[in-house]
Amino acid sequence: MDRLVGAFVFPEAWQAWTQAEAARALGTLVRLGVNTICTESETYRDDLIALAHRLGLRWFGGIACFSDHAHGHQVLRERPELWPIDETGARRPPMEWYIGVTPSFDDHNASRLDVAERLVGEHALDGFLLDFIRWPVHWELELRPGAPPPLQSSFDPHTLARFQSEAGIRLPADLTDAARCAAWILAHHRPAWQAFRCRIITDFCRRAVVRLRAARGPELTLGLYALPLPGPSLAWIAGQQLGDLAPLVDVIAPMAYHAILHRPPQWVGDTVQAFARACPGQVLPVLQVDSSEGAAAGADWGPPISSGECQAVLQLALD
Repeated sequence: MDRLVGAFVFPEAWQAWTQAEAARALGTLVRLGVNTICTESETYRDDLIALAHRLGLRWFGGIACFSDHAHGHQVLRERPELWPIDETGARRPPMEWYIGVTPSFDDHNASRLDVAERLVGEHALDGFLLDFIRWPVHWELELRPGAPPPLQSSFDPHTLARFQSEAGIRLPADLTDAARCAAWILAHHRPAWQAFRCRIITDFCRRAVVRLRAARGPELTLGLYALPLPGPSLAWIAGQQLGDLAPLVDVIAPMAYHAILHRPPQWVGDTVQAFARACPGQVLPVLQVDSSEGAAAGADWGPPISSGECQAVLQLALD
């Protein structure tokens, strides 16, 4: 595959386009050197995918694996057991638009795989990226400098039972609440807890790749979005073990959003280079070039990004 130069277009935009509006918008992106449209939705417009193809653009789709924010967290209302329980023993509180979904429930995971398989089977997508393929963390806020370390989750009864079964570890009988169970695990079995959480994410990714390859074959580019963290922190916080995930997919897409994390542009270069060393030939940096739309979405996307800063970020990602 030649170098991928993508533009992420939110579905709220392209779902409302007329054909004429789509032709103008996609044509502008082509003139700017973009060769791939990236987006994320559980529905797609075949007319727009066909138009993109006529203009020489690839169309990459994707889904949110372990977040239901697009549906207003409906799945958490219908199945409250999926609500993440943090190490204080409480439900993970909403942060802006995000809560997260506990990844340890196989039946829910299977339903997400069904959605992904349906989408690549029904539409002429050129690629498919797994998003929110992680344990719950609103990293855009929780990983800012000075923020307290993100709390671990989930210490719900189902996940605790699965951890004990798979890790061969038995919780002391006198630990009767989630907070005490969490404290004991984090004090005595941190490596086993991390390995357990990474294994669940890797297994989901492996099953997704098997099913999507069976549906479309090797011509479909597959990838996943990764948190912009060093390897050890990435595994501990998100359950993303790059050494296990990278061999399964074609691209790893670190979300190097500097403004939203209150980081300088140079941080982008350092982050991308670290991923390139860990996953040579597979890195698709995802960069932040605007922060103004955050307020409309009810989120803090960081300070304004000047055109000069935008150019610097792009150059740092290419170097």
